[in-house]
Amino acid sequence: MNSGYPRPSYFLADAVHRFRRPLTPTVIAATIVLAGTVAVFATTGIAVAGQQSALERINSPEGRLITVTDPQGQAGLSPESVAIVSSISGVEWAVGVGPATDVHNTGIPGGTTQPARALYGELPPPIHTSTSRRLVDGLAIAGPGLTQSLSLEEGVGPITGRNGQSVVVGSFVADTPLASLNSNFLVAQSATSTGRLLTLWVSVSDVTQLAQVSAAVRDALITTNPGVVRIDTSSELAQLSADVTADLARTAQLTVSGLLVAVAILIAAVQFGRVTSMAKDIGRARALGATRSTIVGQIVANAAVCGFVGATAGTIAGLIISAFVAHQLPGVGFTVGVGVLMVLASIVGSIGPAVRAARADPVRILRVP
Repeated sequence: MNSGYPRPSYFLADAVHRFRRPLTPTVIAATIVLAGTVAVFATTGIAVAGQQSALERINSPEGRLITVTDPQGQAGLSPESVAIVSSISGVEWAVGVGPATDVHNTGIPGGTTQPARALYGELPPPIHTSTSRRLVDGLAIAGPGLTQSLSLEEGVGPITGRNGQSVVVGSFVADTPLASLNSNFLVAQSATSTGRLLTLWVSVSDVTQLAQVSAAVRDALITTNPGVVRIDTSSELAQLSADVTADLARTAQLTVSGLLVAVAILIAAVQFGRVTSMAKDIGRARALGATRSTIVGQIVANAAVCGFVGATAGTIAGLIISAFVAHQLPGVGFTVGVGVLMVLASIVGSIGPAVRAARADPVRILRVP
């Protein structure tokens, strides 16, 4: 031992050395921490995993969607709104369409017609297209089966409608929440075109952002008659998400706090017994020049090692329980946090016994037969 205060490595080495001396209190301390950790995972951990699963369902594409419509066609909603809305913080993607018009195969005048809509903005993730070409003005993609109904050879070719001629360059399939577009041709148009925007879909990154982003979208719209614009959201899902998160946070705080206090108290009891059984060793160390802070450091370090072993084993067991019961694991932050808190509880529980042992009179201890 150095003449000054020992290095942290000394306390770690001493704690590892004393891990099995005596063995019984070490096993008890590690078991207490293990049981406390497993209890947290078996209660709060499973609840957190269940919450994550519920929030994933709440945070579905439909739940994160803001739908802006001009139901009467009198809002004068400008296609330029799409680009502006896309730049709002919290917006994942935005895309708009104009009113439907009939189109037919240019090579078959008077033939079968199908609906087509002007498309404003970049293709969003829910729309999967067969072509890698970037859609620019005048290029179109067809919903499932529409090219066959217009007899377009190889699924491509020119189509003509009231708004002029376009060229179909591929097909697409739109997933939820844009599946309604599957019955249309989508014709790319620039934001500066003379067309009008009838429907604008905006997807937010998280359902909890719906209210904030909705307000920003309303302010960003370019329209001549904003009073007739309709904005629909799944606001009840956003509120449900907030309620679920808040309720679980309160329950988790009470449960984890109670278990941490219980672990700290039990560890204190174990450490009191441990230092009592080691009284002579502590007395000899004090007689040989060990400072009180050194004694405290030794006992706390030993508790930390016991806590680490118990928390590690408990975390592994807790994750296994969560996987089997909830079929989902809690997040990394929760998992690491529980382990760290259990080690800290073990350390806190050892401080009282450590201080008591350090303040004991070594002469009186060594006089006891």
